[in-house]
Amino acid sequence: MPPEMEIIEATNEELLLGFKLIKSPTDGFTDSVKFELKQTFADSSYARSITSLAVQWPWVASGGTDGRIFVYDMRTRKQSQIILSHAGRVNTLKFTPDLSLLLSGSDDGHMIATRVGSWTKEYDWQKAHAGQAVTHISCHPSSKLALSLGGDQVLNTWNLVNGCVAHKTNLKNKATLDFQTGCLSWSKQGDHFTLSGPLVLEIWGIENAHVMRRIEMPSKPICITWLDGNECLTGLDNGNIAWISLKDEDDTPPTFILAHEVRVKAIAYLNEFLATVSIAGQIKVWKIDMETRKLEEIARSFMDCRPTDLGLLDLRQFGNVRPVEQRTKVEEKPKAKVESDQSAKPAAPRGFVTIEYEQDKKLDAEKKKEKKKNKKDEESSEESNSSEDKENDDFSDSDSDVSSDHGHRKRKPIKRPLQPPRGRQSSRKRSNF
Repeated sequence: MPPEMEIIEATNEELLLGFKLIKSPTDGFTDSVKFELKQTFADSSYARSITSLAVQWPWVASGGTDGRIFVYDMRTRKQSQIILSHAGRVNTLKFTPDLSLLLSGSDDGHMIATRVGSWTKEYDWQKAHAGQAVTHISCHPSSKLALSLGGDQVLNTWNLVNGCVAHKTNLKNKATLDFQTGCLSWSKQGDHFTLSGPLVLEIWGIENAHVMRRIEMPSKPICITWLDGNECLTGLDNGNIAWISLKDEDDTPPTFILAHEVRVKAIAYLNEFLATVSIAGQIKVWKIDMETRKLEEIARSFMDCRPTDLGLLDLRQFGNVRPVEQRTKVEEKPKAKVESDQSAKPAAPRGFVTIEYEQDKKLDAEKKKEKKKNKKDEESSEESNSSEDKENDDFSDSDSDVSSDHGHRKRKPIKRPLQPPRGRQSSRKRSNF
């Protein structure tokens, strides 16, 4: 059976992707079981790249460079909440193990604790690191403490019960860290935590707050995950994975395993399986052998995106109700019902699209000009014709007096104006002109 987990990938291309491990079809000649990665969902709700990711059943939280945090409920595979608490890039996101708070750190200098479920702001440390960017957060397994790193190179220990700083450790004097501190992570039991520099990984103990183990690395440590209280794996910039065990002697070098050809960008462990992703977008799933300290590759895939973070979703916690895979549904339009007595109506005429070019426009303009010119010519010709018709009418009137009999002309009676009688004066006044 394939491992009951789903890989959640945050990318620089504004996409949140999901992959699930399934059995691959066999050729029938071998009895070995092979697996492959199948993409389960893809969400493109982001306006910019996704910079941080936190995965814990049943929630997936992701933050981007625009300051927004999207929260998804993986039981329904729908977006549950958008948190608008930050005004800058969200660098880190972490759920507390008891799933009570979501901790977030941003370039705006705020470190915020959001209550899970109601998604209300529980704590807002406005100047968690002297107003500088909060870069890393890690939660203690008890959910009562948290560690944070920022631009001021100070390691803060937070009491999540009362919301106060419990302890501060200045890392500016640590030459091995060289102002590039990273890989902040608690162990499974919470007795140790890790810090990294350019070519070193340090394991600190919480009893005396001192460095228990300092391991020199051939390349820069990029990401880290704990297998248990004593074993941890670190992804390096050269593509290797360093296996470190606290059971070994202090001077024992780590075991290096070649995982990718380029930088290991993110790494996560769940249920004896390891998932890694390289900066080139290659995803690999490994089966871990704790006794021999070896990794067996069981599946790989490649995505055409640049990854930024990775998380694993435990599908066993869903029980019998498994999340539904996201599928694109094409809804068919309902067909019109035709009664038995009536015949089907003919289809309505379809519209058409006319594409006009500049040459056509010029030709149309010239045609319009010619039409106008022809109209004017017709009107002028009509006027001339009407005048000619009037003249012809006059001539026809005069010609009508001549009869066709013997060529004799008959004159029309001339109507003369009536003159007033002589004995009476005319009512009209004569002018002197």
